[in-house]
Amino acid sequence: MKKELTGYPSIDLPQSVDATFLEKNPFIPSMDIVTILKLLSSKNKDLPAIDSDELKASYKELIADAHKLSLGFRELGVRKGDIITISLPSNYQALLCFFALNEIGAITTYIDNYASEVEVLNYLSKYQSPILINFNKSKEYNEKIKDKSNVRYIVTLKNDLRNSKYFNYDYNLNQSDFELNFHTIGSLAKFQKNRIHLPNKGNDDALISYTSGSTGQPKAVVLTNKNILAAEMYAGNTSHTENITATKTMITVPFRYPYGFVTSLLTSLLWGKLAILTPKWDIDTIVYYFRKNPNIIFGSPAALEMMMRHLPEDMDLSQISHFISGGDFLTLKHANRAYDFFKKHNNTTVEIGNGCGNAETVSIGSTPVGVPLKQSTAGKILVGTIPLVIDKDITDDKPINNGNNLEEKKYGEVGELCLAGDFVFKEYFGDKERTECAKFKRNGKTFFRTGTLGFVDKDGYFTPVNRKSRFFIISRSYKVYLDNVQRIIGASYNGIADIACVKVPDENELYAVKAYIVLKNGVIPNEDTERAIIDSLLVPVNINGKLEQLKDYEMPKYIEFVSELPRIPGAEKINYDALEKDALDKISKDNVLCRIKK
Repeated sequence: MKKELTGYPSIDLPQSVDATFLEKNPFIPSMDIVTILKLLSSKNKDLPAIDSDELKASYKELIADAHKLSLGFRELGVRKGDIITISLPSNYQALLCFFALNEIGAITTYIDNYASEVEVLNYLSKYQSPILINFNKSKEYNEKIKDKSNVRYIVTLKNDLRNSKYFNYDYNLNQSDFELNFHTIGSLAKFQKNRIHLPNKGNDDALISYTSGSTGQPKAVVLTNKNILAAEMYAGNTSHTENITATKTMITVPFRYPYGFVTSLLTSLLWGKLAILTPKWDIDTIVYYFRKNPNIIFGSPAALEMMMRHLPEDMDLSQISHFISGGDFLTLKHANRAYDFFKKHNNTTVEIGNGCGNAETVSIGSTPVGVPLKQSTAGKILVGTIPLVIDKDITDDKPINNGNNLEEKKYGEVGELCLAGDFVFKEYFGDKERTECAKFKRNGKTFFRTGTLGFVDKDGYFTPVNRKSRFFIISRSYKVYLDNVQRIIGASYNGIADIACVKVPDENELYAVKAYIVLKNGVIPNEDTERAIIDSLLVPVNINGKLEQLKDYEMPKYIEFVSELPRIPGAEKINYDALEKDALDKISKDNVLCRIKK
């Protein structure tokens, strides 16, 4: 007899109607991720696991390399609970570091490979990292970092060795050494007893990832082994990954985002697939990566647009079974353009779908894979989790003290999506107040407020309609948070009275920043002022006692001086929709954007 629906998603759990008892109530083993990988790959250890540019590795090689690296890290003094900061491209060595540190019980945090010196120092100070691992930095750069931080060692992956899997370059560690070549770490392993790896616990911290929230300022999200494994199991039980026969996935999203590292890469490895990494994903390399013939693409709307713009007309894409879009919502119009594109490339069976998630839920909240596609949705809410939709106007800067008193939205009613399950993050690092605002208890379950507005339907699918944060994704798959950009610009130049930043189309990066600026009285809106604003962004600025600086891809490409910014009547908030329309109208009319408007 079919269960009668109450109309409330958290009671009906419509996504779980056809699921088994074990899928609805999965047992989450209390162990680390590297142990899970060893167990799952025991039967396919000789199969290929990683294709990273010219470097290839089987599952057996991946596990062996990670173990040797873990012994080398132990020799450098890395201990359980240490937080190691990694500023590498999304390549094999970056992946190895996670498994090596996970074996020790240390915590990995991937930061932007484009991070400025100031940003790197902020992270090192925040986490008191004993080791920084970076890419192709000079001795002079590393000396500056060492002098201004408490790191004991800086390990640099040299560009000319990025495709080398040999980690045993002869090296004797001296007491005065602080700078090491990444490929010498293996030679330090011989000084450590080759101990049996005893799994760390599920509740141990494993990864610190990043989210923006409504402010655009990255928040450090602490994820445990259990959080990560739960997200993988929920997604696998919903998508029935055991039925997916595709053998190659391609990861286009950087590791610093949980969608890139956990949802895309760890999922691929736990599925037993070959993961194609893209350490340098841009218009110059996209053809090279697609010639590796991936079957499943973990991408974004920006990655899809890159494909449609830059792949050759005669390239056969018939082997692609899925394009999974995350990070931003893929519109129905965009998806339909993509289906037409694939048809022209000999593929009429590809599935193009949206997923939805946050760093706080290990980037997974719903999935389009393995379920009937509903193109306008973000897929089905994960089996084993609890969806709850609450009033979208409830403030998010104060804790919800009694979740049982919240009014729940019914099917089709728009509100803020909240999710409960073992994948809900542990905490924001060093920020108890924000953690308490982001989570609340209801009927004994811990829910996370996703910040995504939308509705759940009677089949368990979630349709997003808006987000509280403003961002876009460029062709290199990096996110640009507009509120954060305008905050730093406004603080960098003293002559700015008011500022608003919006996205505009860009030929190379897909999108770029346009800044609308109101100048203070007496400051002249001319080219000299524009140049002074840009120059001010080339040096760090002190904001509330912390040095901050824009990355190269966050720099405004266009500046327009205006007398005032449009406001929403009654709310006194900036009308960003009006500004974005204004910018698009100027492109349509003139095919250019005026750099300065007096």
